[in-house]
Amino acid sequence: MENKKVLIIGAGIAGLSAGSYLERNGYDTEIFEAHKLPGGVCTAWKRGKYIFDYCIHWLMGTKEGTGFDTVWDELGALENEKGEKATIRNFEEFTRIETSDGDVVRLYADLDKLEEEFLRVAPEDEKQIRKFIKDLKKLAEFKQAVATENWGIWDKLKFWVGNALSFFKVIKYAQLTIGELADKWENSKLQVVFNSVIPSSWSAISLVQGLAMQHVKAAGYPVGGSLPFAQNIERRYLQLGGEINYSSKVGEIMVEDDHAVGVRLKNGEEYFGDDIVSAVDGYTTLYEMLDGCYLSSKLEKAYKEFSRFPSSVYLGFGLAKELSDLPHTMFLRLSEPLTLPDGSSHECISLRVYHYDPTLAPEGKTAVTVMLNTWKDTYWENLAQEDFEVYKEAKSKIGDKVLGILDDKFPGFSSAVEEIDISTPHTVKRYTGNWHGSYEGFAPTSEALMTNLPKEVPELDNCYMIGHWTEPGGGIPPAALDGRNLARKLCERDSKQFRTSIM
Repeated sequence: MENKKVLIIGAGIAGLSAGSYLERNGYDTEIFEAHKLPGGVCTAWKRGKYIFDYCIHWLMGTKEGTGFDTVWDELGALENEKGEKATIRNFEEFTRIETSDGDVVRLYADLDKLEEEFLRVAPEDEKQIRKFIKDLKKLAEFKQAVATENWGIWDKLKFWVGNALSFFKVIKYAQLTIGELADKWENSKLQVVFNSVIPSSWSAISLVQGLAMQHVKAAGYPVGGSLPFAQNIERRYLQLGGEINYSSKVGEIMVEDDHAVGVRLKNGEEYFGDDIVSAVDGYTTLYEMLDGCYLSSKLEKAYKEFSRFPSSVYLGFGLAKELSDLPHTMFLRLSEPLTLPDGSSHECISLRVYHYDPTLAPEGKTAVTVMLNTWKDTYWENLAQEDFEVYKEAKSKIGDKVLGILDDKFPGFSSAVEEIDISTPHTVKRYTGNWHGSYEGFAPTSEALMTNLPKEVPELDNCYMIGHWTEPGGGIPPAALDGRNLARKLCERDSKQFRTSIM
């Protein structure tokens, strides 16, 4: 009996994960990727002697026994071609935030030190601070549900009973916005701190869970960063017998009698399979590849009403300095707002100093990045198409402004710069095709997190969607787990015993 053929659109983390688990369960898979590299937005690029990383800042599952570590082990995500495990960096500080009066608030990874720091800043909030730290410690105990090969009902029951208290804390903060959490503090500095990191309308869980995981060293940084991480998963997938077609952009999912039968590439080539899995953004899948013919009211609402992650103007600087005296990440408060050409305004900028990853710069030198979020992707797209020289000039002016800011903060910064690279939403869309240049998908608002988006395309047989746009809140771990769970689902449908081991 021939193996079923599964065609997968997109070689991002979700697509690679699905392919890897399907291959080890007796399916023949083939991936079609528009770019020439794996990873999607989990990527990096080289400019001169420097590498600028776009994605991984910290990764859930870097500690054994915390849930996602099982997925990374199975995918080979943290193991290079020599079988060597990636070095994991765990930081003393999650980040550092400047306040308008010149003070600096350190979000320590150690929750006892974080409690001391908050009490220093806001002694009037002592009762609330101690309660918050207690909640974070309980959140740190939460283990992500990753089903084993033979996970039965009693295994599920045992897991959820053991995680019940920490899971209730997850629900509590998932239903609370970051703005509501900020308003709980009497102290204005703490209000600024909580409103600096993510938009105030987003769920508080997107910040507090990351803080909690730092405490138990379950969300470290894998040295090498994003692209090697994606390439490690790609290598395991190819070793299992999978195929990847790069520079192969899918234009259409072919349908016969409400049954997905194959894909047609932009160049006209056609490929046929038993199942079609789209691991690219949902808007492209539903409204372009399927021409808006297969929608549900839930999906229509999501794409019309849900907030999404922004795109970014992303600046990379290669410096002939070590910079080990600086914290690895910080939010710098500006004396006056930085306004981008698209009209978006920033009162602080996010700075990341990669002195902790020697693979991204020559010895004694450092890669530094600044991310400026923007929802004005259309501006950059139109500008690049109408007058590319003006587009390049706009990028250059942003670079000059940011360098001026960094020179004021760190005298001599610009004189040490050897390399500058600037990407925009136009760049993100050109390389990933993501709707609006978003870097993760639907934003983690309380409504979105509580909405169960379908993995099966409505009223269309054998067509599935996985990845960021089916998992509001995004992130690499949910994308990888989504691919794993889809393989499990197809095995159940086909009466197969789901395997995570390699045959």
